Amino acid sequence: MVSVKVISKEIVKPSSPTPNHLYHYQFSFLDQITPPIYTSLVLFYEFNDNIQPEPAAAVISIISKHLKKSLSEVLTLFYPLAGRVKIDNHLVQCNDEGIPYLEAQVTNCRLCDFLQNPMPGKLIPFEVHDHDNSEFALGVQLNIYECGGFAIGLCTSHKLTDASSMIMFPQLVY
Repeated sequence: MVSVKVISKEIVKPSSPTPNHLYHYQFSFLDQITPPIYTSLVLFYEFNDNIQPEPAAAVISIISKHLKKSLSEVLTLFYPLAGRVKIDNHLVQCNDEGIPYLEAQVTNCRLCDFLQNPMPGKLIPFEVHDHDNSEFALGVQLNIYECGGFAIGLCTSHKLTDASSMIMFPQLVY
């Protein structure tokens, strides 16, 4: 049984502030009446032992710092994602409060085992489930496998993203 335990949690904020005239992002009528639904995407990365010059823990630390820095920079372009959904789901306050960024340790499963036998229902632990507070528009979780591989889980409000933006966002970040 796969075990995913959150080992750290922080808020990543945009690297530069959102201009005042963009403070409110109004939802369309359809988005206003749509219930708050979150869409998830999990990206898996494995290390090639032949080219890994440093211990896995050091590489993961470098990856985590790079990921947080990139997220911070990309959030200035996708500024509503760093804000908070307000007023009965009618708008986003683009207040630069940031997004939840979690790091989790994966045990009882190697990345290669998971990739050889992927099961979509087993992806849930790799996603951010910090949306009890549905004001967050995006959450990111870095899942670290004991073998050194990792998975990045994105969970975003469907009111702000669609399939094409969910595919484009990770390319900009990592």
